[in-house]
Amino acid sequence: MTLSSQKNTLRYVLCTYALFALLLLTLGGIATVLLHGTPLVMRWLTAITAWTPTYVLLFMFRRLYPDSTIKSFIKHAFIEKLNLRLLSATTVLQILVFVASVSIVSVQRGTSTMDLLNFSLPTTVSALLFTSIQGPTGEEAGWRGYLLPAVAKRIGVVKGSIVVSVIWSLWHAPIWFLGTGYSGLMLVRYIIVFVVCISSLGFMMGICYHHCKNLFVPIWMHFLFNFMGELYTGSMVDLVTWYAALYLVMAVVFFAWHKNCKLHKQGANLCYGLNYRN
Repeated sequence: MTLSSQKNTLRYVLCTYALFALLLLTLGGIATVLLHGTPLVMRWLTAITAWTPTYVLLFMFRRLYPDSTIKSFIKHAFIEKLNLRLLSATTVLQILVFVASVSIVSVQRGTSTMDLLNFSLPTTVSALLFTSIQGPTGEEAGWRGYLLPAVAKRIGVVKGSIVVSVIWSLWHAPIWFLGTGYSGLMLVRYIIVFVVCISSLGFMMGICYHHCKNLFVPIWMHFLFNFMGELYTGSMVDLVTWYAALYLVMAVVFFAWHKNCKLHKQGANLCYGLNYRN
């Protein structure tokens, strides 16, 4: 990575952070004061601001990819045939983590698991709609499509996935203070478990993208994570606490899988390598 590329990558991260905070403050103010901050209004606010990584990517595209086009970028991001085995494995694992986490919380709270979930038709349809147009489709072109390959070229896919995942988790910082309702020690606890959870998930997504070379896989993993969270009605700090523990374990498992693929890449049909330094 040249010095110019490094500067552009840093500019991308800083601009994405700045624009996200600016949109939350300005649009959040408009939504609250003029539109009364109804749940539906706030859902659309979330959808609009979630696309910040893509807004910045499009705005800076000529600088980031002087010899390419947006069409070529999109084609490259989805260039490989979808790896259904990897997609199925990540889906099952994420569902198991969700079920295990909710079950543990239900035991802790002395309530049934179903009391912590809402599968009603309005909730499910709303969750499907808004999850589809928020983070998964709005963020991944920037975080995994652009930033991960840019960082991984310099420091390798493992370290790159860790760095990008931490950047991704900290990007949510304004929401911690404006959208959770937590304060004091509860807020501190939420921030810690959130960073561990999202960084672990992001690391898994980065490793999967490295091996499948199709951006749909991290998009789907992001979608599944958000969608299941929409169906949960209990305390988020309780859920994310167990998420943090279980996703961290899964991140270690995916790291071991990645190392195993490196050792057996000549004969492993599932190991599709990107041109990253490992």
